[in-house]
This record gives sequence, C-alpha cells and structure tokens, in this order.
Amino acid sequence: MADQGKPVWIRTVEVRPEREGHDVLGAAKGAFVTIVTWAADADGYRHNAELVIGRLAGLFLVDVLNAAPVDGNRSDGQVAEEIDDLIARARANPDAILWGTFHTCQKDDG
Repeated sequence: MADQGKPVWIRTVEVRPEREGHDVLGAAKGAFVTIVTWAADADGYRHNAELVIGRLAGLFLVDVLNAAPVDGNRSDGQVAEEIDDLIARARANPDAILWGTFHTCQKDDG
C-alpha cells in the first residue's frame, strides 16, 4: 500500500526530557527510539517524528539518525520482530506514526 506515492520511512531518533522524572523516561537523561511513518522525504519524516514525540508531553526530539525509506534501509532482510511489526502496521495505515521501545541512557553526553 502506498500513500499518494509516499514510502514508509524508518529510523532511530534521539529524544530528551524537558524535565527530570518524565513519565516515559523516568530519571533517564534521554533515549533512542525507532519511529516508522509515511513521508515524502527526510524533512517529512522529521516533521512526523516531532509530531509524535511532541504528543508525549515533556519530550523533545534532539536528532534523527539517517532516516531512509524502509525498502532502502533493509540491506540484509533481517529486522527485529518489534520493528517488523511496526513496519507492517504502518503499511496498513497511511496515517501511521508508530514508535518502538524507548532505549534509555543515563549519561548526558549532549
């Protein structure tokens, strides 16, 4: 399924809390999370990622790490089960902006 020629994009994004003790991140200084969404280009991907992260009150997007269309991103055909599920769900819903597990970090390197 395609949304007016837009492919499904995937990538990991870095997020940070606006305050300590965030509901999603707890005491963590930040996290990395995979986001899957439809987008025409990297700017559209970033916009959608910012939309969903903004809905998780108190988080902001720091960086998008090399966003790419799903088909161009899967070089070996092996994808973790969670990611495979996100891709399948996104392909079934042209309005999807889906995220996986938040992998938290305790050190503030930024």
